[in-house]
Amino acid sequence: MPHQPLDPLLPAPGKVMLAGDWHGQISWAVACIQRAGAREVPVIVQLGDFGFWTASPAADRYIGSVNKTLAEHDISLLWLDGNHEDHSRLASLPVDPDTGLRKITNNIWHLPRGFRWTWHGATWMAVGGAHSVDRQHRREGYNWWPGEHLTAEDVEYASRPGPVDVIVAHDAPLGVTVPGLGGPNPWPVAEIEAAQQHRALLRRVVDQVHPAALIHGHYHQRYDTTLELPGGGTCEVQGLAHDGSPGNLVILDAEQLHTITAATREERAARRGQAQSLT
Repeated sequence: MPHQPLDPLLPAPGKVMLAGDWHGQISWAVACIQRAGAREVPVIVQLGDFGFWTASPAADRYIGSVNKTLAEHDISLLWLDGNHEDHSRLASLPVDPDTGLRKITNNIWHLPRGFRWTWHGATWMAVGGAHSVDRQHRREGYNWWPGEHLTAEDVEYASRPGPVDVIVAHDAPLGVTVPGLGGPNPWPVAEIEAAQQHRALLRRVVDQVHPAALIHGHYHQRYDTTLELPGGGTCEVQGLAHDGSPGNLVILDAEQLHTITAATREERAARRGQAQSLT
C-alpha cells in the first residue's frame, strides 16, 4: 500500500526528478509522474508554474489527477510557486510546523520561499516567484494573481546566514544569458524592466549564499551556463523547458546528488565572506 509520508523530505532520495513548468496540464503532469515511477524516482521537485489556481472543477481535477498518479507510484511531489499561481489562495494555507512545508494533499507539498532542507549533506533552498511580462493579456483572479514577486522580506529571509549548495527557483538570476532573451519581443519595455528588476532580487540572494548550482523554469528553455560570482567561484545554472518538451525533465541519481562536497562548501563560504566584505 503506498505510503503517506509525514515528512516528504525524508529519507533523502537516491534519485530526484526536477521538472520545469507544467501549467496545470493534466496529461503532461501524469506522463512525467509515470516516467518517474518507471525510473523508481521517489521525489519530484517541480520548479513553478505548477498549476495551483483558484478553486474550480478544472483546478480540482488537475490536483486530483496529479495526486492520484503520485499515490499509484509512491512518489512525493515538492513544488515551488511560479508567477502563474493563485498566490492568495496559497498564502491562506498553513505551513506545517513539523515539516516547514504547505501540505496540499498527501503526496503534494509546497516549498515556501526561502525554505531550506538537506539531502546527502547538501543544503537545498527553494525561491519561488517571477514577473509576468504578459499580464496585460491576463485577468486578475482568473489567470493572473498578485503576489508573484519576491518581496524584500523574502529576499532577506532567503539570504540569511548558512550554507546553500543548490537553489531551485522559478526565475533566473540577473547576469545569466537565457536563450531567446535580448532580441525583439512583443512585450512592453516597462514589463521587461520589471522582469529584470525581479531577476536582480534573485541575484542578490545568489550573491549572498553562493550556491554551487541553480536550476530554474519560467523561460521555457533548456540550457546550461555558468554564472561568475563576486569574491570568486561560480554557480552552474540550468534552465528547464516547459510542458510538452523533453527538456522539461532532469533526473539526478545518487552519485550526482553526492557531487557537492563539504570541501567545496567551505571554499564557497570563504568566497561568500569575501563578497560580503566588498559590499
